[in-house]
Parts: sequence; C-alpha cells; structure tokens
Amino acid sequence: MIKNTIIIFFVLSLTSLHHLNAQIGQFEKSEDIGNPKIKGSAGYDPTTQTYTLKGGGSNIWFNHDEFHFLYKKIKGDFLLTAHFQLIGNDGGNGHRKTGWMIRESTDHDAVSVNTCLHGDGLVVIQWRPLRGAYMRDPEEEIFFAKQYFGENIIQLERIGKKITMRIAHPGEAFEEMGTVDLPTLKDEVLIGPYALAHDPDGMQEARVWNVRVSTPIAPDWNPNHYVQTVNYDSVRIGSRLEMLDVNTGNTKIMYETSEAITSAAFSKDGKSLQYMENGKSFRIPAAGGSPASLSNASILPVTESDGQFIYYNDAKSGTNQIWRKKPDGSGAQQLTYDANHAWYPHLSPDKKSIVYLAYPHDVNPKMPVAYQRVALKLLPLTGGGPRTIAYFFGGKGSFEVNGWSPDGSKITFVSNGIRTQ
Repeated sequence: MIKNTIIIFFVLSLTSLHHLNAQIGQFEKSEDIGNPKIKGSAGYDPTTQTYTLKGGGSNIWFNHDEFHFLYKKIKGDFLLTAHFQLIGNDGGNGHRKTGWMIRESTDHDAVSVNTCLHGDGLVVIQWRPLRGAYMRDPEEEIFFAKQYFGENIIQLERIGKKITMRIAHPGEAFEEMGTVDLPTLKDEVLIGPYALAHDPDGMQEARVWNVRVSTPIAPDWNPNHYVQTVNYDSVRIGSRLEMLDVNTGNTKIMYETSEAITSAAFSKDGKSLQYMENGKSFRIPAAGGSPASLSNASILPVTESDGQFIYYNDAKSGTNQIWRKKPDGSGAQQLTYDANHAWYPHLSPDKKSIVYLAYPHDVNPKMPVAYQRVALKLLPLTGGGPRTIAYFFGGKGSFEVNGWSPDGSKITFVSNGIRTQ
C-alpha cells in the first residue's frame, strides 16, 4: 500500500511539474520575477490566439524588479510585434504597465530592456545595462511625447547589440521611439510580454494579441543600400499563413511551416484558403484544420479594375505609390503620397477599397524583396487616407495575389517567422 502511494505521488508530481512547465502559446514559461506579494499568472486562448497576463509587483526600477513575465529563450536578432491593452484597474497606480521585455535572466536585477505602456498613457523604453545596476532617470529612459491609451501596437527589434522600439495607435504607421545600445548584451536572452500593477497590494491584467516573433536575417550593410537592395531569395525563413479580420484587425495564424509559402488566396466559395508551398498547391479550411494537397486550384477570380479604372503601383515619382488609370491607359492619377513604398494593390469585392503592401522607405522601389518590416494598408476609394491594418515581417510572396474573401470581411496573407538556415 505504501509502495502504491509512493508511485501515485510520483506520478502526480510529474504531472504537476509538466503543468508548471507547459508551453503557453508561443512562449515557454510564465513566472513571477522578484517575488511580488501578489502572485501573477498567464493564460492563452488558442481560439483567438490571445494571451491574458495578471501581474502584481511594486515596480520595474532601480536595482529590483517585481512583475509577472511570460517568456521564451531566443538567440541572435529578432523582431517582436504585438497588440497590448491594459484591462480594468482604472483606479490603480498610473504607472501600472505592460509591454515587451528583453531580459538576460529571471533574476530580479537582471540586465533588461522594457517597453512600457502605462495606465496614464505614458510610453517609455527603459533599460538596465548591467546586472544589479540602478536604472536612472533620464540616463536609462527614453520618453515619447505622445500618449497611448487602450489598444496599441508595440514592436521591439534587436540587431546586434542595438534594441529599437516602435509604437503605433491602431490604424497608424509605426513611429520609431528610440534605440538603445547595450554592448555587453548576451546573444541568448529571454523575451516576452509582462504585466505590472506598480502596487505591492494590487493586480493588473493585460491582454496581448496578434503576437508575432520573427528572427530576421542580418540587415543589408551594402554601402549603396538606397540604390541596390540585396536579394535574399537563397535564404529560408519559415512562413505563416494568416487570416485577418478587416473590421477588428485581429489576425489568426492558420498554418505554420519551415518552408516558403506564397500566393495565398481564398477559394471561390470562401470556405478555404489556398496557397503554394514548394511549387505545390494546398488548401486549408477557413474555419481551421489541416492542409490538404490541391490538384486544381479554384481561387476567387479577380481583376484590379472597378470598370472605370485599373489600379497598379508605379515608382515614376521616385517612391513606389498606388496609381490608377483608365482602361485605355489615359488619365493616370496618383492615389497615395507616402514615404514608404506601396506594392500589390488589390481591390475589395465591392470595389470600394484597396489593400496594398507597404515596404520601408529604404528599399529599392523597383525591387520587391522578401524579409522586411512591412504592413498591409487599406485605402478607401470613396475618400480618406490609408490606414494600417496589419504589421508583420514579410515582403515578396506575402501579398502578390488578391487575398480578399468573397464577402470582403477577411484577408489572407503570408508572414515570415523563424529562420531555418
């Protein structure tokens, strides 16, 4: 009887250990840092691909941090993008916060870089350059002039020893907030979202979604970069087939692979997504499921014309922009005036909007390349400027065919994820 009890206890202990170390979405572990008085937690909803963090803790400052951290290990350069929102606790401390964090370890005084979206609208990037060092104001902080309440999009990028933060209100393009240089930062670090109450007796909830972790290739150091962009066709980075809800801005990863995906589109009936992988056609149910090979692709038939105009991109101004012209080629009219380059305009089924792929300003406007920080932008043809509806790492192959669903409520595209060679 005693022997059986020991065996049962051992099995239960292993089960509990497995639960504690279970994967949480894309991340490996959830943990309180600095032993906060009120213990935190992290959860993941696979249906909506949304994370919910709850964190106590007094602060992330000086030489002692207390908060709740959801993280994974990562090596080398990376690009982190997600939507963040503080939930509830409106009467809490104005400096309650959430955001992305880079950390060398789970020690309370570890080297770290933190993007901070505060409850009072303040946005800051702060850092601790050495373990045990005191964070100082203003030496280890960069403040942004704008305020950010509610839902916001934060991007954090590592290139070598430099860390860059970008932020955007929904619909806006990213604005670069600042770059931190940490010469001694380790190659392998912990990355992930966090939640902090900024009150030892409080608890703050944060919602995090549209989470994308990518490991890009080294930047183009060509001294003639603004004229010639390096072609990365020989590099392989994993792909994600994604589906975007145009109204909410929520994206969902439908399929992920270490191979290259291109030509994502909806079927004629809107019930499946179709794409190319290694020269072969596949489909996957739009409601979710496993991919199946496809011998005869039947995508939604489209033309980039509303009957009056043909829509296209052109770099005749020096920047690749969206244009339209009459079917006979006359009446060319420029529709976008943006510092970034616009590619692949695709008409919505009702012919009232265009969605296109926006590239960074510093790539060759005549060469759509892969593996860039890009965005999807929606331009209403009835009037008004474009708004950003998706932020991701991709480029050539992401949106070269029309990805609208037949009812115009969804868009499919391809993003890139983890480098495989």
